[in-house]
Amino acid sequence: MQRIRRRTEDLGLWPRMALGLSLGFLVLFAAVLTLSEWALRDSARRIRNERLVIAQMAAGQIDRVLQQAVSELEQARGLADFDLAETDTSDEARALATTHSRIDTFASGVAFLDATGQVVLTRPPALYPPGADLSDLPHIARALDGRDVTVSAPFRDPLADQPVAAVTVPVSDGGRLLGLLSSLVNLHGPAITAPLQQAATLGHTGHAVLADHQGRALASTFELPFLSPGEHASFYRRALAGGQPVVDTVPFELDLPGEEPQGHLHVMAFAPLNMAPWGVAVGGDVDETFAGVTRLRRGLMLLGALALASVWAAALFGTRRLVRPVQRLTRAAQRIAGGDLETPLQATEGGEIGAMAEALEQMRLLLLSNIRELADLNETLEARVASRTEELRQQQALTRQLLQRAITAQEGERARISRELHDEIGQTLTAIQLGLERLARKWPAEEAGTHDYLDRLGTLTEQALGDLRSIIAALRPGVLDQLGLVPALGWVADHTLRPLGVKVTIDADDLQGRLPPEIETILFRIAQEAMRNVARHSQASHLDISLERGNGKVTMELIDDGQGFDPGLIRAAREHGRGLGLAGMQERASLAGGQVEIRSAVGMGTSVHVVIPTSAAVDKSPESGDSG
Repeated sequence: MQRIRRRTEDLGLWPRMALGLSLGFLVLFAAVLTLSEWALRDSARRIRNERLVIAQMAAGQIDRVLQQAVSELEQARGLADFDLAETDTSDEARALATTHSRIDTFASGVAFLDATGQVVLTRPPALYPPGADLSDLPHIARALDGRDVTVSAPFRDPLADQPVAAVTVPVSDGGRLLGLLSSLVNLHGPAITAPLQQAATLGHTGHAVLADHQGRALASTFELPFLSPGEHASFYRRALAGGQPVVDTVPFELDLPGEEPQGHLHVMAFAPLNMAPWGVAVGGDVDETFAGVTRLRRGLMLLGALALASVWAAALFGTRRLVRPVQRLTRAAQRIAGGDLETPLQATEGGEIGAMAEALEQMRLLLLSNIRELADLNETLEARVASRTEELRQQQALTRQLLQRAITAQEGERARISRELHDEIGQTLTAIQLGLERLARKWPAEEAGTHDYLDRLGTLTEQALGDLRSIIAALRPGVLDQLGLVPALGWVADHTLRPLGVKVTIDADDLQGRLPPEIETILFRIAQEAMRNVARHSQASHLDISLERGNGKVTMELIDDGQGFDPGLIRAAREHGRGLGLAGMQERASLAGGQVEIRSAVGMGTSVHVVIPTSAAVDKSPESGDSG
């Protein structure tokens, strides 16, 4: 996403405007298509719902045919008092004739059966032979057992050789079953086929089917054989199993001459009947069903594409003309940015673009004037900066020399005081000690008090000599000048840390001989100050000292495992005149062009890292310092 944004930002004004307009029109075109598609889908949904309504209407008409058969049989049951004990059945015959005349438009006959399922009377008389036992028929058996209205499964009437279904109504008297009235409804009669024919008027591929729960065709505008699998048998079975009106797009499952190939999609609406486990299916080819929607969709797409393309082309052409003056101003601004301030700008357009050009010309003139003034000022400033830089360099060099001389003088004064203490006061104390020893030997032995006094004086003199030696060593330990840096560090550790129980290790395998005396002095003083801080503040149990020489520098690192400190607090203390020992380390290192880095944290110990450059001559001859 960021890459696309960067590439877009790199484009010029005209490509960016063209891209923006194109994206805008594409979004508008997509919105128009989306709204059109919603409207078309709504139309398609209404078409499907209309088919479902047609299927429900056809199913309702067939339901009414079956219901009418039931109603006529129930009326016939009430017209005569059937008495099977009488031999005269003329009244019953007239009632059957009247009922048959009423249902003759959709029924092929009516029969009266006794309570055992045997035929008593029929209309027409040849429908069933008198006395025939029909109790084994499923719908007769259900009516006898349940004493309720039943509709049989479709079957072929052997007398008329036509598809029928039996509607059976029980005849009872005060709860006692007298017999049954059964009518055969013709499934291929006009009462059944007329609703199907009306529902099938949906186009060239429109058709309607009355199907049972097994998906078989009972009546069809396709003139499918009776009880043969329907053209959408799987769909019919699912729809009847669901028991609700449904519309769906399903494949054609038969291979009929002159019809669509097997697998071709149809839009079928299915509505189940209430009187029987059958249903009416109405539908047709999917392309024909939605032909109007498809034509409207194509027309809207073509019209929308042409309209948007025209508007888009006009907008791009207009923005092109608008962008040209801006591009000229952009090129002028680029010349100014490239340093060409001598070429004047000419404003040929009016309005905002002309005002922009005038403002850009004024800016060019102002920049040209300012640049000339800045050039003059820059020459003066460069001269002043060069003068001040030289003064600062000289001042820094002088400060460095003064600091170096001060520390050198300090070290020299320490050495002089150390020598004077050793040569004068040390010799005097030694002479006093020797004199006290001779006096004690010459003094009479019987005067024990005097001998004790002389012994105390000798002890005090010896203590004074020891203190004097410690002072002399602190001022300038002779081991540093005589043996070098590493023994001097060991001597400081022995006298400063080891008496406190701090273990000190010194790793100087990479030191490669003696260093120049001034560098040894600087490193010794820094290490001495660091070990004093360890003894005073760190509460450490171990201190590691490492020395390494190479690549034109010498490195010393002191790491303890003490309680550490917050460097921020040390900086704050330094501002108030405390904590100057750490600053003194940095000052000493800076005399030789080196630096000191102190890292610490509370509870994490302290590390002092010292780096001091050495001369090339010293690095090439590491043993040259031994003679000093």
